[in-house]
Amino acid sequence: MVNEQRHRLQQNFKAEHAGLFAFIWSKIQSLEEAEDLLQDVYVQAVGSLNVLDIVDDLTGWLYTIAKNKIIDWYRRKRLPTVSIDESDENGNRFKDILAEEIPDTMDDESREIIFRAMMDAIDALPEKQRHVFIQQVIEGRTFRELSRETGEPVNTLIARKRYAIRFLQGQLAEIKKLLA
Repeated sequence: MVNEQRHRLQQNFKAEHAGLFAFIWSKIQSLEEAEDLLQDVYVQAVGSLNVLDIVDDLTGWLYTIAKNKIIDWYRRKRLPTVSIDESDENGNRFKDILAEEIPDTMDDESREIIFRAMMDAIDALPEKQRHVFIQQVIEGRTFRELSRETGEPVNTLIARKRYAIRFLQGQLAEIKKLLA
């Protein structure tokens, strides 16, 4: 029975190879990583044959394994984050840099409200937008450097920063309305 399932799996995998590869590659944008994950999908599928009953929808099962492999890949590849309170190599803290952007003409209580709200807004950004925003705006890194580090296209990183700035501008406008 396992040999019959293995043969069905091999036939199905051959038929779906290009589609599975395109699916994986569309999600991670790395040719080499996509090839590795596709191989992992096959290895897991073959290794699971002896513990499974007959799988009716092999194609759906292969795509489910692929989806799970992509999720695992993203979990392993978590982008490094920058602490808001810790100093960088130049002794600067993001908290201090943000405080410099709040007008001195405001009283301390208003400054603190704006500061806390902006910190919360930055924390609320999706992880990838927050990473690009902090690395590019605060750390002064170029999009090209970030692209080499993450393996993502420069235009994708620029778009993430733009979305982050729009969100933060909206949050700042709301804060200003409340304080006016």
